[in-house]
Amino acid sequence: MDYNKWLEKVAQHHQEWVDIIHKFGEYDFAEDIVQESYIALYKYANAEKIIDVNGNVRKGYMFFTLKSLFFQFYNKKMKVTKVPIDGCWDLFDDSNIHEHEAYNNICLMIDEEIKNWNDYDMLLFKLYRDRDLSMRQIAKGTKISLISIFNSLKNHKAILKQKFQKEYEDYINNDYNQIY
Repeated sequence: MDYNKWLEKVAQHHQEWVDIIHKFGEYDFAEDIVQESYIALYKYANAEKIIDVNGNVRKGYMFFTLKSLFFQFYNKKMKVTKVPIDGCWDLFDDSNIHEHEAYNNICLMIDEEIKNWNDYDMLLFKLYRDRDLSMRQIAKGTKISLISIFNSLKNHKAILKQKFQKEYEDYINNDYNQIY
């Protein structure tokens, strides 16, 4: 059976899966957990596991998949505060707007400094900073030696630290007026 066809067959029971999550006690993120179950099925299951020989969805398999994902979600929920869409306005806090502006100004100053570097150093630093790549991954992908990458990044971090040490200390000490 084609991947898309059996996954569509599972999704035909979408409201039933949402109701199962509701029975576990989760209402705000029930849809999200069900969507995660589709991704998990796509990644780790196949048609033979979820569809029986008569072409019906094995609801027991789906129940245990949903239960497992619910507990994963619940464990993460204890560590991370999840906020429903209608509650996101409560997160905005005007009291630390100066802190955000100061941090943003430091980032802008660093970006301006990086623009003054030669192309190799600028691109290498941005590649390391902006992507989730290790130095080894960069070396493998670019064929630049790991030692060269390490030394370049080390030197440029030192330059940034030296140039922006005072601004960073002001930021840490909540002296935001010095950063503007």
